[in-house]
Parts: sequence; structure tokens; C-alpha cells
Amino acid sequence: MWKKSIDSGVNSLYVSNLYPKGGETITLSIKIPPTSPVEEVLLVATIHERQVNSTCERYEDTDIFHISFVMPDSEGLYWCFALRVGRTYYYYSQKGLTRYIPSLHDDFFLRENLQCATWVAGSTCYQIFPDRFRKGDRAVGAHEHEYEFDGGTVSVHGFDEKPLPFGQGRCLDFFNGDLKGIEDSLDYLQSLGIDTLYINPIGMSCTTHRYDCCDFFQIDPKLGGDEAFRSLCSAVHKRGMRILIDISINHTGLNHAWLAKAREDMQSDEHSYYYFKEDGSLLFWQGVSTLPQLNYGSEKLRDIIYQGQDSVLRKFLREPYLQDGWRLDVANEVGRTDTDNYCQEIWQGVRKAVKEENPEAYLVGEDWTDASAHLHGDQWDASMNYFGCSRPLRAWLGERDRYLSYGWGNDPGKSTAYNGYDLVKAIETQLENLDPQMRFLQFNLLSSHDTPRLSAKAHGKDFQLYSGCVMLQYLLPGMPSTYYGDEVGLEGPYGTVEDCRYPMQWDKTKWDRRFVRLYTLMGKIRRNYASLLAFGAYRFMYADNSTVAFVRYDDKQALVALLNKSSKEKAIIIDNSLLGMGQVKNSEAMASFSGTKLLIRLDPRQNCLLELGR
Repeated sequence: MWKKSIDSGVNSLYVSNLYPKGGETITLSIKIPPTSPVEEVLLVATIHERQVNSTCERYEDTDIFHISFVMPDSEGLYWCFALRVGRTYYYYSQKGLTRYIPSLHDDFFLRENLQCATWVAGSTCYQIFPDRFRKGDRAVGAHEHEYEFDGGTVSVHGFDEKPLPFGQGRCLDFFNGDLKGIEDSLDYLQSLGIDTLYINPIGMSCTTHRYDCCDFFQIDPKLGGDEAFRSLCSAVHKRGMRILIDISINHTGLNHAWLAKAREDMQSDEHSYYYFKEDGSLLFWQGVSTLPQLNYGSEKLRDIIYQGQDSVLRKFLREPYLQDGWRLDVANEVGRTDTDNYCQEIWQGVRKAVKEENPEAYLVGEDWTDASAHLHGDQWDASMNYFGCSRPLRAWLGERDRYLSYGWGNDPGKSTAYNGYDLVKAIETQLENLDPQMRFLQFNLLSSHDTPRLSAKAHGKDFQLYSGCVMLQYLLPGMPSTYYGDEVGLEGPYGTVEDCRYPMQWDKTKWDRRFVRLYTLMGKIRRNYASLLAFGAYRFMYADNSTVAFVRYDDKQALVALLNKSSKEKAIIIDNSLLGMGQVKNSEAMASFSGTKLLIRLDPRQNCLLELGR
């Protein structure tokens, strides 16, 4: 029994400073019950590939052994704990308690001198697709038949209409949401517990999605222009909120002045900004004929985008905007072609430039796969965590994975749903692949402008299952992000990209109050347990074929997210010897303590959150 009560990790419960500088003294701890037969505890540290053993001391009248250690100036600190019981040694690492000596890969690890946006860990984000969110300034916006582009013509629609199918609208069906509309909605967003905004691209462009940028340095006048953005940033910051802006430095739009110059003059600098084939045709990103790919073999392009003091990625981090970070579109594809691979060096250069402007600016890269290669503290702070949040939770609900589906941007269809063991393994594997300090910075989402709305499947009997996914999303290490409208059960079929970009519903009589209550509750949980959810300990405590329990905890309190697909009433038992809790403070399920066990009775398909205390 004593073995189940041992606990340690890279979190605020067991590490005194999660982001130390080289040369700083930190304290590392491990929890071992006083009733255990352990006679000696050693810290087994690896520094510069040399193992150093040190004896840990017990805090008086506690179950915590600790040791102070000076953080190395380079190469990081690896460690595990050795526990002696008579002549037998056990080792405690990220793999738990083992008899074998763990590898460095399984050791706990800290990297020194990280410049990270640590505010992210305790924050709650809301994603806004600006054209579809809210109209605030009647004087700005696109006009009917204003221009033609990509085989389509601009059309203007009211918020009581639906987006046009792509073949008809060609991403020119404007609803004319704008930046003033976002500013007017800050009270509403704060009522949901939101403190961070992520806004899809706002640079000058032709389309509603604005990934076809025509001028990186100017805010689209259809959204209100530079002054509207300055006003929004000021209003956000006055409330203690933060703002992230989406940008694609991978490509431009066809109407960018650079491309016009490049086509006109083969000797121009601008010609070197693009990939021209021998026949004079352009290389387009993923073959999309409106998105010519940028060539980062050009140093002048690098200067304009990020290296130079007047670069675009620096400009908006400064006065009068002071935006708090960048979401980086198709980040794992930037600088990559069949012949070139500048990707990682570009992001290393971007990080250097951005952190020079603001060490706490957040860099989150779009990557749908395992992004760990970019998350060692030298490139991005985080990825959009499709891989470790959205994709596994969608699989838990029986959605076929996007990469196994027929046609990107359409209903992916169904597959055999993950069971509880599958879900736990999928999420744990992703977390284990990341450096421990980076886990707290991940951008955790269920839906976005690029996916069918998961909430669209939840209007019937699946709402309970969906609510469990949201609860887990809000408890996972990192920052949860809610896609606009999910919190009200926004209309829109489960299907194409256009279907997930319906205009926001502002008529409260049409809101699904189940969604409103769910997201309001989780916003309060994020606020009330801010410290715990920022850097507190975490682990899956239970799994079977139909049920999973995930816990965030410290030495005083715990939150338990219970995800349950069982069609029958069931009872589960969670071992409480590690958590050491003794009070059920709040729970929709029947829950009680009995000795070292937490007993929970769940109704059919009941998903819920437990708040526990000492």
C-alpha cells in the first residue's frame, strides 16, 4: 500500500521554482508516507552527463522529503529519487516506482533560463473568428459586389443568415463582424471567466478568413483598421486581459504588393520572396492557388517578417498595441518545400526577436501532430494542442480522426470510439513527449475554425459526454480555449469548414442554457482554482472501458473530472492514499470517503466534476 502513496513530479507541489535561472537554488521534493519502510531517500541527479547522489531530508512531522540544489548553467537538470528499503533500492521517476534505474528520458527534467509566457498556465482563452462574431461599427465593413476574387464576388449578410457553401461564397460572404464588436463584448467574455482572446487574422486581405494577407503591416479597414485595433488592445489591457493575434508568415495573398512587384521585375528583392518555377509559375502552399508560399532563403524577407527592428512580428508587440503574442498559422510547414527546410531556424529566429520585445509574449504554433520537436524552449511556447486534447477527445466520442478522413474540412465520419484506457494512453503519451515545463503552456482546444464544431453533436443525448470533454479540457495542464459560440450551443451543422463559421448568436432566447451553465461553471472553476490549475500536480487516477477520472491536486485540494460513457449506473473506487483528501466540497455525483478510498456512484452517462478538500 505504501508504494501507491509515493508521489513527485515537475509541478508546483514538488518543485519550488519551475522556471529557474542557471545558478539559482531550487528545492526538489517527494512525498513518502511516514508508515512506509523506506529508510533512506537519495536525489539521483544527472548534470552535464555526470550522476550526482545527494541525501534528502524529511520536513519535520510531514511526509515530504526535500533537498535544495543549485540549477546548472547549461544542459538542464535531470533527476529521479532512489528509495532504500533494507538492501533493496527503488527508483521514482516519471515512470513511477520501479526497481530498475530510469533512463534520462524517463527522469524528471528542468531546463534553465527559459523565457516563457508563464501567465498562460492560469489563463482561459476564447477564440474569435472576427467576421462572424459581432458588428460594432456601422461605418466599416465590406460592401455588396465591392470586388471580385478567386472566381467569386463579395456578398454581405446579416447575422440571422447562414454562411454560403464554399463553391458559392468563395470565402467572400462577409457578415462584417469587426474589432469594435469584440471590444463591445468584453463584459460578456469576462462573465465566462475569459481573460485571453485569440483572434483569427486581422491583416489586410480579400477573404473572410484573412489568411490571404495583402499587407502584414496594416489592420484590415473592413475590421476598423489600425485605430480600432489600438482601441481594442487598450480596452483589453485595462481589464487585465490579454490578446493573441493569428498570422500566417508562410504565404501571402495574390493581391500582395510584393507579388505584383515580383512578377513585374525578376531582378527585384520581392522576386526572391517567392518560389518561382522554371516556367514562371508560383509554388503555392498545399496547392491552394490563392496562397503563394514565401521563400525564407531571402534574408531581406526574414528582416521584414521578424529579424529587423521594424519587422511585422515586432511592430504589434510595441506601443500603441502591446499585443501579448502570436498564433502562428501552419507553423510546422513554414520554410519547408521539397528542396528547402528552414522551419526550425525560422522559429528560432522568430523566438529571439519576439522575446527581445517581450519575454512573456506567447508563441503558439499550429501543428495538428506531435509538435515536441518545436517545444524545447527555443521555438514555440506551445502548439495548438489538437494532438493531445482535441483529437483524443473526439476519438473518445467516436469521431474518425481527421487524418484518416476523406476530404479535409468535411464531416470526418465515425470510427470505433476510444475506451477509457485508449483515452488515457493518448493524452499521457503526448504529455510525456513534452519537456515538463512546456506542458503547462499548451493551448488546449476541442474545436476551432478548422474543425466541425464538436458542440454540434451535443445538442441531444451526447451533451453529457460533451460536458465531460469540456471539463477535462479545462483541467488539463495548459490554457483551455473555447471557440466562439460553443458556450451557447451555436447553430450550425456538423460538417464543413463553412458550417463551423456560423455568425455568433446574440439573441439570448436562442441560447442552449445547458452550454451556458457548463462554460460559466468551468470559467468559475478556472478562477477559483487558478493556482492549482496553473502549475499544480495532475494525473489520471482511474480508467476502465467506459470511464476515466483525471485529477488536478496540491496538498490542500483537488479537482476530479469524471468522463463516463456507461449506459448503466455504476460505482467506481479511486485510491485516495496518494491524494490524502477527506472532504467532498462539491459534487453532482454521490461521493464519499471510506478509509483510503474515494467512492463515487455515477448515473448512466453522467459526467461531472468533484471538488475535494483535506
